[in-house]
Amino acid sequence: MGSSCSRPVVIADSDGSPRVPFSKHVIENYTMPEPTDPNLIDNTLLFLPEAAVRELGIEPNMNDKGEIEKEIWFGRVWQLRALLTKKYTTYREKYGTEVNEDRKAVLHDTFKDAKSLATLLKVQARWMLTVTRMRHSLAVLRRLKFAHLRGTLVYAHGSGGCSWDNMRICRMIARMGYLVIAPDDFAYPKDTAMGKIRHKDLRPLHLADSDVDYWAGDLIYASDATGESTYSTKAENVLQNPDEYRSLYEKCFQLRRSELHFLIGKLPQFIKIQGFFLGGTSEGAMTIARFDDQRYGKSVLGRFINSFGVEYCYFTPKPEDGQIGGQLDVPTLNIIGTKDQFFGPEDSVAKIVVDDKLHGYGDKNLTGNGFNTFVRQGVKTALVCVLQDGVHSPCNTHDNFLRELFDTFFTRPRDIHELDKLWAVEPTMESMIEVKARSEKNLVTKVFVPTAKFPNKMSLREVQTLRRLSRQSAAYQAKLEAAMQEQARTIKKDQAAAKEMLDSVRKAKNFANETQADSYYHQEDLHNTAKKTATK
Repeated sequence: MGSSCSRPVVIADSDGSPRVPFSKHVIENYTMPEPTDPNLIDNTLLFLPEAAVRELGIEPNMNDKGEIEKEIWFGRVWQLRALLTKKYTTYREKYGTEVNEDRKAVLHDTFKDAKSLATLLKVQARWMLTVTRMRHSLAVLRRLKFAHLRGTLVYAHGSGGCSWDNMRICRMIARMGYLVIAPDDFAYPKDTAMGKIRHKDLRPLHLADSDVDYWAGDLIYASDATGESTYSTKAENVLQNPDEYRSLYEKCFQLRRSELHFLIGKLPQFIKIQGFFLGGTSEGAMTIARFDDQRYGKSVLGRFINSFGVEYCYFTPKPEDGQIGGQLDVPTLNIIGTKDQFFGPEDSVAKIVVDDKLHGYGDKNLTGNGFNTFVRQGVKTALVCVLQDGVHSPCNTHDNFLRELFDTFFTRPRDIHELDKLWAVEPTMESMIEVKARSEKNLVTKVFVPTAKFPNKMSLREVQTLRRLSRQSAAYQAKLEAAMQEQARTIKKDQAAAKEMLDSVRKAKNFANETQADSYYHQEDLHNTAKKTATK
């Protein structure tokens, strides 16, 4: 009786494997066997909320801004598989039983029979096929069905990968209780065909005691980018070779949209039933905006487009590419700064290009945001947030606002156009936005978001407390002022770097404008969707 009580109760997961109790943590500092020929799914990034970490029984390795204790986890699919495999083998080593000699003899005698051996070989072949299919799927996430997640976000990173603001956005959303799944097209091995398109060396999995500071620039990669589809939009290069860059941007879109289709097709059934959000930043935002999501129907709960204006500009080859490419009834959130150096309305690459009377191209009425596009196209429900002094990386100026905004959007996506009314119940939140325009045709609203009164390096919890206080102590006020001065220096530095880049653009203006050829794959995608819709 005593020996049987020493073994913990094991519950089978949805894929049939035993779920070791949460108390049996995995020691993560062992050498992980890296997959040979890793595919897109293997290297997809996961940001697991606290509930998922508890359900899987793994050691958290990341915290959120302003937190000391780590409660969330981030890593790649193959790393999560390796941790769970290690945990299972550890369990088997401790509680498993050896096959006794009598049983071995029976098994050997059984498989001397040719028919029994043939059956065994068939089972073996089926199992190998199942393992291969499992590796090319997100089956490892099935066990999160009972973790009571708030939801799922499929995220598309920017042109530099999932670092900087991309990482911050993913971890803040994971901390809200959402599973974040982010395909990483920089993670292919350098010597492979896909690695020659885009590649960065990767950092190993961060451990529980690793330094993962929220404001660190890059926690994902260990090198600069290489590959034929790698770029950093330096406008002097774009202006000297505009058609080459338009072709490059289009190739990147084709690559990114195909990744999204592939990954969404591999989502566990419970996520497809529950529904999921789409979101992206910069190049990823352009991909989400143009992405034809019609085949997924009601599974798409909403989309957010961060740091891209959703307009015809240098980043979109043709006018029709500067608009929503998917379902118009999907609630849509557009976020962009007034000083976004690539797509903003005041001074940006897009603005310089369109204003060039001789060689420029793009929407002559460029506004730097998606409001006019959404109204003209007939998007059913949308909110456009224009961030005062925000550059291409808005977390430095509006990090805490983004947290409040995402929490509201993910909770009430179909009411997002009424953000002012939703926040009116809380005076300190109501004052954070100013409504600038509403559409009479459809439910589209544009709001202006002033710079924050409190430092963005403070946690939202601390800021919410300070909002309710009429006054602070002299010592605390001095601390706030010092933090705000530091933030102002950071913003000024960001804006100076953006201005320097834009000044180099103006010196290098030399456009050539040719008509972009149709993209065969994207056109076929749209044709198939239209055909499917017509037959319903």
